[in-house]
Amino acid sequence: MRILLICPFFPPENKIAAVRISKLASFWASAGHEVRVLTRDGADEGLIVPEHAGLTIHRVADPMMKAVSGVQSLKPKKPRPWHRAASVAYAIAMKFVWPDIYGRWAKAAGRHAAAWDWRPDVVVTSVGPFSALMLGSRLAKHFEAKLAVDYRDLLSNSTYYPYGALRRRLDSSVERRHVSDAALLTTVSAPLADELEAAYGVPTVVVTNGYDPQDFAHLEYHPSSSELRIAYCGWVIPKRRDPLPFLSGVAELLRAHPDTRISVDFYGPHSAEVAAAIESLGLNAAVRQHGKVSHAESLQIQADSDALLLLLWNDPGEKGVLSGKVFEYIGAARPIIMTGLEDSAAGDLIRDNGLGVVSNDPAAIADALYAMAEEKSRTGRVQAPSLAEGTQFTRDAQSRVFLDALEAIV
Repeated sequence: MRILLICPFFPPENKIAAVRISKLASFWASAGHEVRVLTRDGADEGLIVPEHAGLTIHRVADPMMKAVSGVQSLKPKKPRPWHRAASVAYAIAMKFVWPDIYGRWAKAAGRHAAAWDWRPDVVVTSVGPFSALMLGSRLAKHFEAKLAVDYRDLLSNSTYYPYGALRRRLDSSVERRHVSDAALLTTVSAPLADELEAAYGVPTVVVTNGYDPQDFAHLEYHPSSSELRIAYCGWVIPKRRDPLPFLSGVAELLRAHPDTRISVDFYGPHSAEVAAAIESLGLNAAVRQHGKVSHAESLQIQADSDALLLLLWNDPGEKGVLSGKVFEYIGAARPIIMTGLEDSAAGDLIRDNGLGVVSNDPAAIADALYAMAEEKSRTGRVQAPSLAEGTQFTRDAQSRVFLDALEAIV
């Protein structure tokens, strides 16, 4: 089978979306299929580029990449007033860029692919952004191939949708038109699958994210000190991933048990919300922000921590969100402390498999941290979760589910 896989995010760009797409491409190629990836000529951030005999990668320059990179540079640790003004101006300008900032890349990528003599049997486009959906739909028609849409996140129906009602109606109409051409939809959780199938009437298969055991094969847990070490890896999305419930739990722990030794380390872009919480709760001695690290460094940090922090949004729209970070944490084999919507796919996964603690209550978080700290004080380590069947959460297992679904429509 010849598969065209479309996504603007691909290694060496270090995004969780790039990890999902590269693992799919690698598995399908290693299974004997001919895979072409159509992506951007993105930033080199150290993520390993997969290599297989059946895999070719076509990179198309993104005209907007320099502009977006410039805006990211306007978010220093200590922003000045003009930084904030420039960021606000950029956010306002983006409301008038349709379908999104990847639109010009998608047009260039479409012209690039249309010149091929090679023809795929199926076009798999992974969304967001919205531009990827439109590009995949156009190329599936051009090549007279089946279309499969991989919803890593919802688009116009997303709880994270950033624009107003008028634009949502426009996007919803365009999305419906393109998705109606699809033979298959995939998404990362059962609640999202139910929502998509009800909305569009297209067969929908759950293909969760996962972890690659090889990523952790040579990484071990080394409890090198007596303090309890908690790590968070990723973005802290403003007004969405609220660090305050967890950090309030840390503060409550230290008030009740001031001799407890604990360190909490955030790895990712600097967060004003985390900084404000550290200051207001008086946690400067226990909590630090370290900035972005490579994917390889992130995996090492996860495997070497006593427990891992997962911040999700405490909103009903978060019910079906099951990010790749959850599965990386499972692969690291460390207990997970999750805050956000407790009655959610992520919360159910953690509770049902004994992977850690799900709570927004600072007192409950403080109790869980104290139990871990006491365990480490007694034994020198924090016990790993006893996951009975971990293979179902691997990238290969989920790539096989996706491949079976593609073979059924071709």
